[in-house]
Amino acid sequence: MDERDRNELGTIRISDDAIGVIAGLAAREIQGVASTGRGPLAGLGEVLGMKPMYGRGVKVEVTEEDVYIDLHLIVEFGADIPQVCQKVQDKVKETVEDMTGLSVARVNVAVQDVQMKSDKSVRKA
Repeated sequence: MDERDRNELGTIRISDDAIGVIAGLAAREIQGVASTGRGPLAGLGEVLGMKPMYGRGVKVEVTEEDVYIDLHLIVEFGADIPQVCQKVQDKVKETVEDMTGLSVARVNVAVQDVQMKSDKSVRKA
């Protein structure tokens, strides 16, 4: 967690994890995005009734001046992947900047997998 802003009342800090959650939720708002990337045990927590990890598949690096975001996505079968990725980049940049006041320099998107719309399990492409 880095110092982001200081005012007369104190310091405001926004963790990299919080930025990752913002980015993950923003990406999921785009039509054609099934979810953000999954690790091998990602579904286990959901089966056990644990809170979803909205920041999974998102890596955030914050420098003195900018934020860099790497997103791994699972897209829906039939989606126009380049168009979906462009919309994700735009939405993530806009949302993170609006909510945090930080400057997003780069949003890298990697499509990790493809999933059928009605299929809960991920099918390897």
